[in-house]
Amino acid sequence: MAKFLFFSPHALADSSSGAGLCVSTMLGVLTKLGHTCAAVTGSLIDGPNPLFAKAVEGPPTGSLKIGLSGQDLPVHKVNFHGAAHYIASFDSPSPLELRASEKVGLRKLFLDIFEQLDPDVLLTYGGFVSNYFAGQHALSKGRTSVLNVASDSYLKGDAHRFDHVNMIHTVSQALRAELDKVTTLPKVVTQTFVNREDVTAKTHTPEFITFINPIAVKGVKIAAKIATECQRLDKPYKFLFVEGRATRESLFAMCPELHGLPNLSIASNTSNVSKIYERTAACLYPSVYLEAAGRVAIEANANGIPVLACPAGGIPEMLDGAGFLFDPPEGQWANNLADVPAAYVTPWIETLDRLHNEAAFMSDAQARAKAADARY
Repeated sequence: MAKFLFFSPHALADSSSGAGLCVSTMLGVLTKLGHTCAAVTGSLIDGPNPLFAKAVEGPPTGSLKIGLSGQDLPVHKVNFHGAAHYIASFDSPSPLELRASEKVGLRKLFLDIFEQLDPDVLLTYGGFVSNYFAGQHALSKGRTSVLNVASDSYLKGDAHRFDHVNMIHTVSQALRAELDKVTTLPKVVTQTFVNREDVTAKTHTPEFITFINPIAVKGVKIAAKIATECQRLDKPYKFLFVEGRATRESLFAMCPELHGLPNLSIASNTSNVSKIYERTAACLYPSVYLEAAGRVAIEANANGIPVLACPAGGIPEMLDGAGFLFDPPEGQWANNLADVPAAYVTPWIETLDRLHNEAAFMSDAQARAKAADARY
């Protein structure tokens, strides 16, 4: 059996981050298979969220002395899916940057846990200097250093993005094909990891058309146009937009037309997404960028919920024959906040009408979702 260590300044205990949820679930799966897994992370998060708040709510389990002043860096040790997570809990001045002393402390924590665990494999994200340090340290010790790629940001292609790793883990064949254009490193592809227990509703009382994480690249303007057109046409549908990286404030800034819309409700970010699916009749997933995989597609399939989506990146792979696909409107790929013509959303609304009015059509969509989940 192998020993795996994950490292990043970004916390895996982040219900706003699909990549964080995927990696923490993957470590749990490896643990259940008999491997030894741990994670060393900082407290950078995509946005305030209940999963991270819960992870660090108790007193620290330890601390590290850092800097010339001997400053204490609190460390929380928590357990996710059977794997130990060491979270350096500091108060950073921004969500994307660490103070110099925090970088020193996080590296010290990484080196301490690396020495204790003596891992065979180091897994990191990219984008932070500390990640490059960790990867190069692992390579210097003769270990396998794996970069987890769950974003199109790695496709910009500078060679230094990959000089701290000797393998890539990614989450769709669509993203692998793009990565092959910028690096010859060996790649292993898995679908994004989702724990069914965490996402499957125990009961189902469908009430809403749900859109999760309403940010620009996820197609917020398309979803907003669907909701406003349904209101204008006096359709009987209620919409639920669920905060993720986007908050209700940022949503209304991007889509002022949603202010006061009577058929729209907004739910706070939650680590218990099964409660969202419990009340969901169908999901909107109109991404307008190269989506790495499509976690919502997998979660919805697990609940037998139809998904209406754009065929962006790995979304068709994750739907795996379920759902309904619509090409995005012209111009949305280049400008995610461009106005969406009302005529564009007509096929989306017609599909919602059929799901609502035709029992056989809805049953077939639900059956295709469950069949895709069975294959997953």
